[in-house]
Amino acid sequence: MKKLLLGLGMLLSGTVGFTGWCMAAVMKVEPGARSRIFGCLYGTDWLLVLFFAAMADAGLALAVREARRDS
Repeated sequence: MKKLLLGLGMLLSGTVGFTGWCMAAVMKVEPGARSRIFGCLYGTDWLLVLFFAAMADAGLALAVREARRDS
């Protein structure tokens, strides 16, 4: 049960971090400019976004594995 909650926490944290960092990257663009979100990421922004995506993926995998084990 503890690992299930850990996995869900990692999934939530990774999702919020990924979304927040992408929103912060878009806010650097001039108002009215249209571009893709991933086009706004430069340098170390990619590392942080990939870190949060990996955290969300690991959390999802851990939560699914533990949910199957508990049931």
